[in-house]
Amino acid sequence: MATYTDNYKLKKPAPEDFADIADLNENADKIDAALKDKADLDESGKLKEDQLPSLSYIPTSQKGAAGGVASLGADGKVPSGQLPAMDYIPTSQKGAAGGVASLGSDGKVPSGQLPSLDYIPTSQKAAANGVASLDANKKVPVAQIPALGYIPTSQKGAAGGVATLGSDGKIPESQLGTVGIPPQIIATIPSGSSVTCKCGSKTLTATSTGTVTFNLTGYGTWVVTATKDGQTATESVVVDDVKQYKISLSYFSATLKVTSDSGATVTATNGTKTFSGTVPTSGVLSLTITASGTYTVTATKSGETTDPVSVAITTSGQTYSVECLFFNSVLSKNTWAQIAKASAAGKASQLWSVGDTKDITVGSETLTLVIMGFNHDDLASGGKAGITFGLKNLMATTRRMNASNTNSGGFTGSEMYSWLQNTLLPTLPSDLQAVLKSVNKKTSAGSQSSTINTNSMKLFLFSEIEIFGSTTYSKAGEGSQYSYFATAANRIKYLSNGSGSAYWWWERSPYGSNSGYFCGVNGNGDADNYYADGASGVCFGFCV
Repeated sequence: MATYTDNYKLKKPAPEDFADIADLNENADKIDAALKDKADLDESGKLKEDQLPSLSYIPTSQKGAAGGVASLGADGKVPSGQLPAMDYIPTSQKGAAGGVASLGSDGKVPSGQLPSLDYIPTSQKAAANGVASLDANKKVPVAQIPALGYIPTSQKGAAGGVATLGSDGKIPESQLGTVGIPPQIIATIPSGSSVTCKCGSKTLTATSTGTVTFNLTGYGTWVVTATKDGQTATESVVVDDVKQYKISLSYFSATLKVTSDSGATVTATNGTKTFSGTVPTSGVLSLTITASGTYTVTATKSGETTDPVSVAITTSGQTYSVECLFFNSVLSKNTWAQIAKASAAGKASQLWSVGDTKDITVGSETLTLVIMGFNHDDLASGGKAGITFGLKNLMATTRRMNASNTNSGGFTGSEMYSWLQNTLLPTLPSDLQAVLKSVNKKTSAGSQSSTINTNSMKLFLFSEIEIFGSTTYSKAGEGSQYSYFATAANRIKYLSNGSGSAYWWWERSPYGSNSGYFCGVNGNGDADNYYADGASGVCFGFCV
């Protein structure tokens, strides 16, 4: 018995049935009808294009490609790499501090996101007790301005109007009318003096009868000048109010002589009066001072200004003198006054060096002085002497320490000490004598004594330890070594200021182990000792 297929109900004859052409045709018709509803595949196993419906699609080759379409990531969103650069504010900042304001349902920023505002509601614009509005010209309408009692600017400085004020806050002279009492200067001036009172191009004149009254014609600085018998007195008055200005002029004339470098500009001032001039080639400038007072005097040259010098000028007809001194880096080009001033100011070691020299003339011989050290010796008045000088070599004549072989009494009891203080000192140049300082020098008492005496003196010989830095023949305690003598070659000295032969020279140190000798330096520059009555070279020192 025949059966049928599940899908298309095709007849399937049983084995015992005979084939029936009609059944075969029926099956073929069913298959043909079914296949008609199915698409055909081409040789590549794909649907034929003419069996596809008309589609509007984007090829997969454009997925994620430039000019194509964006792909979606695993989160179903376009990857950031396919998004253009955007200047946007993240939604997390919406309504958050430091972010952006959100908008309410009315499309406006909620009041909670607005700061406290000090504002005037628009309802008060042009309303009573409110604020004025502005018209089309950006000005307050006249209707909103109260009645004012004012003067139009067109009347400023105009006839029938109001006066202006000058830059000094005062009414210009041109707008002043005639006043009953003008500003006045009432000057007390010696009788018989010719007097002028000037301000710019305006000049008033009078002859004094003891007092002079000037009725001034305007404000400004008026200069009153009185002259009589070749003398002149001047006073300036600043007139800035309608009142009386009283002054007194007296004749005063003193001479101030200022010693300084040629070409220097000298200024002398007492705070209200200033006098100045240029130093001539002579090195002394004479200034005529026409007012008494204490003056501060300075000199300026090549950008350098001297330390101020104070001088009280009190008496008319007198001459006063001061020095305004500059310093030269070459020691020998400075005066002794300049050297002393640098020493007192503590500037010596900044200007000069140990070993720098300066010549002096003593009697008929020239002696070369050399800086031995700075701030080494104690001033008798307290503090340190700024500079110690000594001879670079020896004087021409040799001398003895004593008439006999004794060191009793030490240096201050010697014939040499007396000669230095009483004979040599007065023959030194007067400008050097004027600046010599008394210093305390230490010396053994002599006669083999260990007692060290301290004596004030202006001229001295050097001790053994001051020369060598140690003691060989002298007692300890006579000072400390000078910087200059730390160089052994500087201990060798020659007679006649260096033109003679190397020679012995005296120290002030008594020989500590013998009562008849003083210590000295031999011709080789070594420590030695010699009979007190023997003749040796003289190398003296002093301080400024």
